[in-house]
Amino acid sequence: MSVPALEVSGVSKDFGRIIALRDVTFSVQPGEFVSILGRNGAGKTTLLNIISGVSRPSEGTVQLFGTNPSDRENKAKLAVISHEMFLYGNLTALENLEYYSRIYSVPDAQERIETVLKDVELTHRRFDLVATYSRGMTQRLTIARALLHEPSLLLLDEPFTGLDQHAIGMLITLLKRQKEMGRTILLTTHDLHTATALSDRYLVISKHKIVKDGLIVDTNPDKIRQAFFSSEVEEGVS
Repeated sequence: MSVPALEVSGVSKDFGRIIALRDVTFSVQPGEFVSILGRNGAGKTTLLNIISGVSRPSEGTVQLFGTNPSDRENKAKLAVISHEMFLYGNLTALENLEYYSRIYSVPDAQERIETVLKDVELTHRRFDLVATYSRGMTQRLTIARALLHEPSLLLLDEPFTGLDQHAIGMLITLLKRQKEMGRTILLTTHDLHTATALSDRYLVISKHKIVKDGLIVDTNPDKIRQAFFSSEVEEGVS
């Protein structure tokens, strides 16, 4: 078996007396699409923050492609779409993407920028300041930023938030394309229909830990819904 794209081993996270995660262990193989399901406050965002290196676990380890997530080479393989946009409002969409293309040393940067702008249907607004964008347009540009350097591993934290139905359909198409290209994708979402339509596998987080881990193809959709809706709301942690 190949080295996992992601390996989470015994990860726990406490914020003072508040328990966010407890002994979370799972791995994701290269090219696998995994959805993490759980009620508000279950710790999904905390988990993605730890995987991406934004936060440190209180206990346990995370490895990306067999090495430390903080390794510079791993940073270049990773992209995150979260509630934090990582965009500059006083720059245009084009200027934002040019900035990130330099950070990631994107080859043929101008051609790649035009491609991702077309993918998120923002070509006509590329010269406008991001500060003038709607919430949905900003989210679409965030998606373009994340895909710009063609990452091996995509971490998506509720990426459909703020998008209208047309933009949701566009993102689903993009994610299907990324999956076909062999990207590894980890998605947190409340949308069970989308999760089951896109994913190879699902995890359910409840009571700070993973309580279900199964393959979509082997699981009756009703069983997935039952596992999700029986998970308890955890207070104080998002």
